[in-house]
Formats: sequence, structure tokens, C-alpha cells
Amino acid sequence: MNIEGLIIDLDGVLTKDKVLNPFDDTNYFINYINEKKIPYKIATNNTLYAPENLETRLKQNGINIKENSLITPLFVAPKFMKSKNIKNIFVIGLKELANFFKEKGFNVKNAINVDAVIIGQDKNLNFRKLKIATSAIKQNRAKILALNANLITKDDDGLVFPGVGSIAQMLAYSTKTDWRHFGKNSDEYNKELFRGFKNLSNVVIISDDIFTDLIPFSKIGLKTIFITTGKYKEEDIPLDFNPNYTVNSLREIILRKIV
Repeated sequence: MNIEGLIIDLDGVLTKDKVLNPFDDTNYFINYINEKKIPYKIATNNTLYAPENLETRLKQNGINIKENSLITPLFVAPKFMKSKNIKNIFVIGLKELANFFKEKGFNVKNAINVDAVIIGQDKNLNFRKLKIATSAIKQNRAKILALNANLITKDDDGLVFPGVGSIAQMLAYSTKTDWRHFGKNSDEYNKELFRGFKNLSNVVIISDDIFTDLIPFSKIGLKTIFITTGKYKEEDIPLDFNPNYTVNSLREIILRKIV
């Protein structure tokens, strides 16, 4: 395949769990594309770690990605929020996410009188958080700002749960309002992701997420490699979508000489 560069998903492709352990062939694949001098970006919707912490954790786990190759929603969201004069926020997410926004200069409140409800992955999501968020949106006209549009997320036990996008959609439905996100295929995210690539028809995305990644990126011209190591399997592919390639491992991409 004639390619200008690769966009590589993180969760379910390079890493197999929430503590970012690599698959057995992760570094084999990264070393290969480095040797071939194939440009790449690591595209993730991860909201559990600040971008700099995420890169550090990957390296601590032996995943030797290039410097400045990682794009996350937390790289772009604060810039947008400041441009819209958003100051007071309620955060659905773990404590680390709330601390991230505090460090960026936002006033994180546990109350409904906020400018926006920020939604990230939250394993401690409960009724009170949903009640505060819904009231902030309905009664205070807070904006719904999701950090990605994921439908589902796979946990370390192999089970899946509603993703950030699904929680945002639920809040939007209940309050009859709109929502926006800062993950893959948002305008802000894609602007950073595609920086340096000239012809998107020669860029290939490798992902386990059919609906958030592969289908939307294929519609803007990227070639697609669906990998079955994550939350979706081959039987989940809709009848009206055909990935350019379907593989069961990163190693298979090399063995089949796809890149």
C-alpha cells in the first residue's frame, strides 16, 4: 500500500488495558515503522491521563513512541474552552481529570452554577453526579462538552460500559440540548491530528473502533485497517462498511506487507 503516514489508535491497538500494558507485538510494530521511516501519529480518546502523563506512562511500560506523536482530547479542549470564555465547570470524570482542569486555570465546582459540564471517562459515575450535571444543563444552561464521542469502552475485565459520547448523548436527550466533543473527528482534534500530512487519501488509520474511528475517517478519505484486538470483533462490522483490511494483530500487518 502506498502510504504517506499512519494514524494509530492507542487503547485496544497498542495497549491492552487501562494501565497501558502493551500487546506482545506493540514494540515490534513500532520498531518496524520507525525503521521504515513511516510518519505516524498516536490518536487516542483517552481522558484518564494528562497528555504529558500519558506519554510518560507509555514509556515506563516500554512503549517507545516518538516525541510529540501523541494527540489526545486534553490537548485541544482547554484551548477551545478559553476561547469561549468558559471558566466555571462541573467535571464528570476521575479526580485526576478535575485536577488537570484546575491546573489549566479553570474553576472546578461541585455545583450547578457552572458554564459547562465536562464529560470524561468516570468509573465512579453515580446518581448525584448525573443529577448535578442535568440540573446545571437544564437550569443554568451549562454547555455539554464531552472529551470524546465513544459509544462504548472496554474495561480490564473484558466487559464494556457506556462511553463518554453515550453519557453526553443521554444528558443532551434529557435536557433537549446539543453537545459537542473534542475527541477524534472533532474539528479541533483533527486539525492537530492531520498537521504535517499532505494527502489524506494516502494516510492509513489502524483502529479497533469501527464507529468512532474507522467509519468517520473513511468518509474523509483515509484508508482503514480494522484490528480485532480491542472492543469490537469482525461480526460487529456493519453491512454498509468495508475496511480496507481486517487483521487480528499488529504483527499480521507486517507479515501481510500491508504497510
